[in-house]
Parts: sequence; C-alpha cells; structure tokens
Amino acid sequence: MTRLTALVGLVVAGWPVLRWYALRLRDGSDEPLGLIALAVACFFLRGSDWRAKLPRRRAFGLIGGILAYVVVYPWMPASARALVFVILVGVAVAPKISAFAWTMLLALSLPLVSTLQFYFGYPLRLPTTQLAAMLLRCGGIAASADGTTLLWAGERVIVDAPCSGIQMAWTGAFFAAAIACWQRFPLQETLRLFRWTGVIVFVVNVVRAATLFLMGSGIWHLPAYAHEGIGLLLFAAAIVMIASLAFRFQKPCSV
Repeated sequence: MTRLTALVGLVVAGWPVLRWYALRLRDGSDEPLGLIALAVACFFLRGSDWRAKLPRRRAFGLIGGILAYVVVYPWMPASARALVFVILVGVAVAPKISAFAWTMLLALSLPLVSTLQFYFGYPLRLPTTQLAAMLLRCGGIAASADGTTLLWAGERVIVDAPCSGIQMAWTGAFFAAAIACWQRFPLQETLRLFRWTGVIVFVVNVVRAATLFLMGSGIWHLPAYAHEGIGLLLFAAAIVMIASLAFRFQKPCSV
C-alpha cells in the first residue's frame, strides 16, 4: 500500500465526511478559517514521495483505525466522524517528522469553532471571569464575579462569548502547529509547545477580559474603537509569545 493509494482510498470511503465539510463551509455557522489551516497542511506535504510504501506500523494502525471507524460510525455525530477521518488521513500521509503537528493542522481545518463555542464557551468564560476579578482586585479595584458577569460599584460588565477565548485558542494552536511543522519538531517538543500555547492563550484571555472591563465600567475613558484595538494588541502579543517560546526550545530534528 503506497501513501497515494491509502489517501485515495480514504477520500473515496470518507465521502460523507467530505460532503458534511462542504455543507458546513456554506451554512455560515463558521468563519472559513479552516481553509487556511488546510492550505498550510498541504504546503507541508510538498516534495512528498506519494509512491513510497507505508511503513508496516502505519499500515497496521490505518487498517485497525478504519475497522474501528466502521464499527462505531453509526453512533458518532458528524463532527466526531470528521475528526476521526482526519486522524486516519494523518496516519496515512503525515510527514514522518512532526506528524502530530501536521495532523493537528488538518484537525484545525474542520469547521468546528462554532461547535466548540457552543459546548465549551460558557465553561471557559466562568474561570476567565473569576480570574479577571482577582486580577482587578490585585490592581486595587474591588471587582467581584457573578457567573460570567464582573461587578464593581453598581456597574455590571458581561464577559460575553468572544471572551471565552475559543477563537484565540484556535489561532494559537494553528500557529503552534505551523511552527512545529516548519521547524520539524519531534513529538515531545510539539506537545511541549502546545501545552505552553494553552497556558499563554488562557492567561492573555484573562488579561483581555480584565482590560475590557476597565473600559466597559467607565474606569478607563477611551474611544469605542479601542475595544477592538486592545483585543487585537493582546492577541498579537499572545502570538509573539508563542513564536518566541517555540524558537527557544530544543533544536528540531534534522532528519
């Protein structure tokens, strides 16, 4: 079994997933950011030898994965089917070095941001609100948190859905995966980068919520456009920190 044969077989067998993907891209529920991740993943496949045979370990893993996929397929939601499908594609064609990061790019290409926002947006906003209130109190502002609302001196500022950090997390994971592929990080360094990316994104999102509270409560008197400007500035700071951290890690594998 060559890499090309495996990929063609997966594409033919996975047509329901590809149909779902196309429909989700057109229904307006998600921004088409996944197409960028898909394009970057394809870029890192340049120069691949598609006629090379799959290593035995990958071939057995692919066959086992497909058999398990067929058995549980009827009980899986469409998004779970798509995630398993891209993992199988990663097993078949991902570059030997940075295979995990490449497969992560493929997973990020799925239109699932709105789904993640629905299931994880509120749970993420709860600790963000609590920690933002603690940060404000450290700065001398007697703010408190009530669910996803920050309270101070009779003012109420809601930490809304965009402040859950889902989109920032997507972008942070995208940059981490792209850098890991570009630098050809092995698995251990890739996982280390993703762990730190999660920490950076969460901390920066807490700082963003606290900062925007200062505007929303009237403590800082800034023009309306500063709301987006502060968000973009902190967003850019998170990306710079992720990139800086990646290049401080152990030298990538030279194979």
